[in-house]
Amino acid sequence: MKSEKELFDLAKSYVMLEDELNKHLREYEIEEIKEGMEHIRNTLLKKNYDVNQFNHYRKLYKEMSIGEYFEFIKTL
Repeated sequence: MKSEKELFDLAKSYVMLEDELNKHLREYEIEEIKEGMEHIRNTLLKKNYDVNQFNHYRKLYKEMSIGEYFEFIKTL
């Protein structure tokens, strides 16, 4: 399903932004990351995605190995 793949990609991007936010960054870098996270949240709302599924994908992505990731995206 294209929408499930997009939802997973949004969750993956959000996790990456969260990881970046935890680094020691300059103020302008923090603002750019927060804007990216806000953009993802707005996309979720605009496309009426299931937020629970988004959070599930975020958690799943954090725990995946690279091999598991590539196997999982084939199923979407």
